[in-house]
This record gives sequence, C-alpha cells and structure tokens, in this order.
Amino acid sequence: MDVLRKKLESCLHILNQSAGAPNISDISWLNDLCAALLEFSTLVHSSLSSNKQGDSAEMVCLCLSQIMICIRQVESMAKLSSGTSIAASHQYFLERIRWCLKRLLHLHSSEDAAIGVSERSFLKLVDTTLDSLSLFSSHNEENLEYSNYKESPKEIQSISNQIRTNIDLILGQALGFANVALQQDKRALSALCQKVIRECNAFQDECKVPSSCSASFHSNLKLKAMTLEQALYQLEDFINDALLRLVFTCFLDFEKFSVDRIRNILRDSSGDETLADEFIADFDVNIDRATQIGIFAIAFAPNLKMKTMMRSCLASFESLDTSLIPSLQANGSDLHSDILEQHFNEEVGKFKAALQEIIDSRALLGCFLEILAAGISAAEKLYSKDRLQELAQMSLMLLEHFQLDVNRKVLSETKDHMGEEYFQQLIKILRECKAILMCASQVEPQRIIKRFKIMRTILRKLHSCIEVGRHREEDGPHPLGAHVDETNDKYDSNEELKHFSGLTTGQSSILYATERRSRVNRTNGNRTTINTLDRKTQKPKPGSNVLRKESLRTVMFKRQNIAESRKMYSTISNQSADLQITDILDQLTGMSNGYFEC
Repeated sequence: MDVLRKKLESCLHILNQSAGAPNISDISWLNDLCAALLEFSTLVHSSLSSNKQGDSAEMVCLCLSQIMICIRQVESMAKLSSGTSIAASHQYFLERIRWCLKRLLHLHSSEDAAIGVSERSFLKLVDTTLDSLSLFSSHNEENLEYSNYKESPKEIQSISNQIRTNIDLILGQALGFANVALQQDKRALSALCQKVIRECNAFQDECKVPSSCSASFHSNLKLKAMTLEQALYQLEDFINDALLRLVFTCFLDFEKFSVDRIRNILRDSSGDETLADEFIADFDVNIDRATQIGIFAIAFAPNLKMKTMMRSCLASFESLDTSLIPSLQANGSDLHSDILEQHFNEEVGKFKAALQEIIDSRALLGCFLEILAAGISAAEKLYSKDRLQELAQMSLMLLEHFQLDVNRKVLSETKDHMGEEYFQQLIKILRECKAILMCASQVEPQRIIKRFKIMRTILRKLHSCIEVGRHREEDGPHPLGAHVDETNDKYDSNEELKHFSGLTTGQSSILYATERRSRVNRTNGNRTTINTLDRKTQKPKPGSNVLRKESLRTVMFKRQNIAESRKMYSTISNQSADLQITDILDQLTGMSNGYFEC
C-alpha cells in the first residue's frame, strides 16, 4: 500500500511541475508521467490480481482509463500550441488527470477507501431480495432453513427489515429511471412501484409475529411473500423493456440534438435564445437518459472490461456536463469547444458500441418490432412522414448492432444460416424505405407504409429464427395491462411514495464531483419528455422547465478566428505521435486488458 501511494505521489508531483512549463508544446514531463504511471500500474495489477478486490479494481480501472484518455488529448494538443489558444482545453484535461490521481491516492491511503466505490446495482438488489423472500415462499420440504425461521420470530423480523431496506434502494433506482423514461412508460412505472410498496407493507405487517406462531401465520406469510415476489418480477421485467425502448430514442436524439446543431443554433439565434435553450434542455435530458441506461447496462455487462468501458463513458459525460455547453455559449475559443465536442463524440461512439455489445440481440429485435408496429398503426390513422423517417433512422441501430462480431455470430448460428439471409433482406428493405421517403411527395402514403410493413415481416422472421438467449429463457410475459389501470385508479402515487421510508432518487457521481444540471432549473417532478413516435406539439407552460443562465453561462474565453487550427487538430488527433507516450499507453492498455480477462 505504501509503495503504491508513493508512486501516485510521484505522478502528482510530475503533474504539478507541468504547471510551470513555459509553453504547452513542452511535454517532456508527459513522458515522465507515463513512465511513472506504468510503474504504478505494474504494481497495482499484481496486487489486484492476487487479492481480487472487486470494488477497488473497478475504481482503479476506471481512473486509469480516464487518465489514458486525457493523456492522449494532452499529447494531441501539444502540437497545436504554436500560434493558437488552447490553454483552457489543456488545463481541463490536466485537471481531470489530477482528480483521478487524487482519487487513486485516496483509494490506497485508507482501509475503508474502497467502501462505497460501487453501489449495488438494481439487478443485484432484486436478486438479493428474491433470495430472502424465497425463505418464506418456498415449500417447507424444499427449504431446509425454513423450519429454523418458524421457530425464530426475531429472525423473521430481521429478514423483513433487510428486505424493506433493499426495496427502498430498488424503488429509488426505479424512480430515478422513471424520471427520464419515455412518457408512455412513466405511468406504468409509477403503478408498479406503488404495487411493490403496498405488497412490501403487507408483508412487513404479516411479519409482526404474535406470541404463538400458528400454521395459519406461516401460510399467510408465505402468501404475502409470493405476492411481493410477483410484484418485483413485474417491475424488473417492465424496466428491462422500458430500457430498450429508451435506448432507441436516446440513440436517435444523439443525432437530433448534437453539439454541432446547438453550435449552429447559437450562432444563428440573433439574440433570440429560446430555440437554443430548448435544444440545450433536450440535450441535457438525453445525457441524463444515457447515464441511466449506462448504469443499468453496467449491471448486465459480462466482464470487468465492458463495465469499465461503460463507466468511463459515463464519467466523461459527467465531466463534460459542466464544460461543453458553456464553451459553446461563451464568447470564447472556437477551438476549445471543438476539442471538447470531438472528445464528446468519441465517447458517444464508445458508449454506443459498448451498449450494442451488452444488449441481447433477440430482445433488441423484439423491442423494435413493437415500436415499428405502433408506428405503422399510427401512420395508417394519421400519416406523418417525420414519424416514418424516425422509424427508418431507428432501424439503423439494428444494422449497427449486427455489424459487431459478437452479435453477427448470433446470425451465423441460426438454422441453415437463415439469420444471415433475413439480415441481408433487412438491409435491402431499409434502403427502399429511405429511398421512398426521399420522394414521399410523389408517392401515395399507402405505398410508403407498405414498405415498412414488409420491413416488419422480415424483422418478425429474423426475430423468430434467433434462439432465446440463456438469460432470457425463463422470462415470461407479465400481466401489466389490468394491473396498471387498477392501481392508477385506486392509489395516489405521490402520497404513497412520500411515506415510504428511506426512498431517494438521488444519483451519486460516477467519478467526478460536478454539479449536474446546474445550468438548468429543473425539478424532478416536472420533466418534459417526448415520445419520439407519438409526438404532440406541446408549448411549455409559463414557469415550467424554465432555463436560466447561471454561473456556468459566463464569459470564459475570448473568441478567435482559428478555423485553420481546428482542421489541424482534427488531423493531428487521428495520428500516432512519435513519442514514448504512445508506446507506454499501449502497454498500459494491454496490461489493463490482461487484468480484465483474468
């Protein structure tokens, strides 16, 4: 521990010395920093591989990933220092490196530093709760431990309290997701959360054991436990489906509310900031959605490598959250905002790729089939070219999904390779759909809709030929329809959620201590979300979701005409520098992968 701490202190010392460098192009210190990091990584790799410290390993891998990303950015910017102003960007990435080094130093300076590094995921919480409930819901002859609990009222009460604590955390995460979910999913999520609360309350009341434990008491307790189990299964299943629906919208909105579009709107606004504010609000909501999707995706990631990749993307989003948009709004350096934008786009690309690898192929196809069917039905009632264009754009996500080797393998494993054939048909019909939409004004709506119906047929065949993944085999349909209507009619969600102990939707940071959403005055209970396929024009009410300029919207940098420098940066950032830095970073990456695989 002392050796690791000294190595980190050495890295911080080198980084602090860089502040006194006469110019940014002098990066001799960066070689020294990389060498020191390599020594630290070698030691920490051996330590983690032998001790298998899960929480510490996750934070170490996250910090090292972020440091390597920032070093590559600093290395690229070093070649731009002549005649250009990139001091703000340079300082931004140095501060991120410093933050990560201090986080690592804290991690290796205290025995309790690893506590709280990674929160218990929604998936683990549900599994733990169901395991506890199985003590009561399983048949006596199949559960050897059940007889012990029959004779121990205190043990029953203790387990009941632990179940209540876990459900507090489960509902906190569920409501955090509900805040950013699609509008049509919010009501169902609220109803399902209410049902879990009611069943948990009923179970706890039943656990208040009388002086003599009768057979009827244990029979009632078993019934309450089974009812609570069913409520948890319904909530988990619906969140899984709602997550997939949100992924399609999130990916689409990365294009619709891109940084480049926000920049152009800010330049062309001519003093009217309403449109720009609306785009920034939508951009912020989409980052919130991506973060929630990422948090759930981490729980489903197959290994530490994928978990770290996803966490690193979320950490970059978190850091850029308070820097990217203000750099566009300020009368500052165009190059600074370009550098941050390119970094953001790179992280979005990594985020999408990691998510595509984690998502189950059959579940993704099934979700899009539902979206496509709903879109076709809506278009038949009221034709809208925009809706169909969004459907075509969403379908591109399926093409991206099966371009990954791990997902392409799913197609090749289908019977008689029919999956490959259907996928080629999907590519062809998608091209036809996009082509016919380009000349939509000259074609009858029914002919356009017919192309999408053909796509639906092909997708159904593709979906049916892919075997159910192992982790989905036991999942069955959940009776949601009647359940949602019944609960919404009889219970008020605000009142019931208000009195549930320990419930919080507050989300801790991924890595950086930033004030998320500090530039937007947004309340949790009044978010504006848009259903992509059922869009209705809604004008914001006075006072609702009002965006106000806060401390982040201040003049940060002086605007300069540096179009040539911008092109230079794009070129340099794609080249491999002829320095020790790149070689050392490659070694660090290889070492990380070695630990990831073990």
